[in-house]
Amino acid sequence: MKISTVIIGIALFAIVTMILYGWGIVKQKNQTSDLMNLLFSKGQDKIKKYLKQQYVTISQVEQICEGLEAKQPFSRNKAVVKDKRDYAKKLVEYMLKTNQLEQEGSRYKMHKK
Repeated sequence: MKISTVIIGIALFAIVTMILYGWGIVKQKNQTSDLMNLLFSKGQDKIKKYLKQQYVTISQVEQICEGLEAKQPFSRNKAVVKDKRDYAKKLVEYMLKTNQLEQEGSRYKMHKK
């Protein structure tokens, strides 16, 4: 085996290792926001499924989203709804802001497109 082949192999190994390490650092840095986005997405899906049948109130949103959790693949970390009242309030505000819900008094329904 030539010495140049060994040096090129070591250099390529070092480059691949640097890329994988950098990717891991970036992924870990963004993990919190990714988990929160995933948690809100799961909450939206549950509310939309519930709203196909009827109206929903804040207290019902709290009950629907109680114990909701989100986890990324290949990660031990997860996001869990601990304060269901605060989560429900933020979720409904977000869904109103993005025109997914319409408010009728203290009740909410799906936005008509």
